[in-house]
Amino acid sequence: MPPLRFLSSVCLITFALTGCAGDRPHVPAFRGVALSSPVAKPSFTLTDFNGQSFDFAQETRGKVALLFFGYTHCPDVCPLHMANIAAVLRQMPAEDRARVATVFVTTDPERDTPERLRSWLANFNPSFVGLTGTNDQIVAVQLAFNLQPAYREYAGADSTNYFVGHAAQVFAFARDGFAYTIYPFGIRQEDWANDLPRLIRDATGAEIRRDLAAQASAERLEVVADGGAPVTMGGLYVAQAVVAEPASQDEAAAYLTIRNDTPQEDTVVAIAADLAVRAEIHETMGEGEMRHMMAVPTIVLPPRSETKLAPGGKHVMLLQLRRTLKRGDSVTLYLSLARAGALEVRATVVPYDELEKALANPGVGK
Repeated sequence: MPPLRFLSSVCLITFALTGCAGDRPHVPAFRGVALSSPVAKPSFTLTDFNGQSFDFAQETRGKVALLFFGYTHCPDVCPLHMANIAAVLRQMPAEDRARVATVFVTTDPERDTPERLRSWLANFNPSFVGLTGTNDQIVAVQLAFNLQPAYREYAGADSTNYFVGHAAQVFAFARDGFAYTIYPFGIRQEDWANDLPRLIRDATGAEIRRDLAAQASAERLEVVADGGAPVTMGGLYVAQAVVAEPASQDEAAAYLTIRNDTPQEDTVVAIAADLAVRAEIHETMGEGEMRHMMAVPTIVLPPRSETKLAPGGKHVMLLQLRRTLKRGDSVTLYLSLARAGALEVRATVVPYDELEKALANPGVGK
């Protein structure tokens, strides 16, 4: 299987979400990141979560194939991608859903047993396929995509407690067997809802190539929408306190916004939670397609500023949950601040596929 040498050298062009300016003709925009040259679907074989050999090219022939490298203990990038794809697929006609194959290759084969892969993916969509293999096999597939192989980030002395740094984009192979676009972390449900029907509709790739060429000539730029928002205590405000409903009882991620309306800097020095044995501040690090998480000791709150803990950046990790968290539950978070002292806030549990909406809703988690 020859390497696909494109991600390190290809010019990635990102396109607009809105119409053309001035008198340019309107060109429907893809929301994904376009590759300067289409990439042929590779042929690789791993083992699916039912113990069967799975030839990626053969099993996804004639379908839109969404390929992602991740792991089931991931609290941020992986479940968000899977939940967003699943949410959009649920809104599609059955005939269109049948033309999409979502394939999840684990980058953590030691912990991601076939049984765990099957149950974790079933939380999102029963049609999703999980693949595993030896570490060498999985590394070889990543290298074939010119990706840096995934690597472990240990959270402490315990060798079983680690996170995995891995590529953060979804590869989308159209029905003609070529990838024209990839979907990095941060892609939203509305973006998938825009692009997936177009990928499904075009069996030959001709329409896709035409539209992408027109977009390139229009020199479009991506526009990323942002949302923001406000529990108060002595000039400190906590907004959008939510916990993403986890797919397992191992860990969960909490997101919130802290506003410091005082003239003095403050610092979050510790966090605890009533429904977790431990709570830690983590940050998603890395450039481009490679992301990994690491623990950070504090969060600095500059004077008269808003600090957002959001997907893809700093967030609160709730480790060793005391019970399974479900939609509508609430988790009490206890923040220790260097100047202001203790701050208590209740965070509402929301499904990953509703996380975007919850983070944009000022009433959630107050």
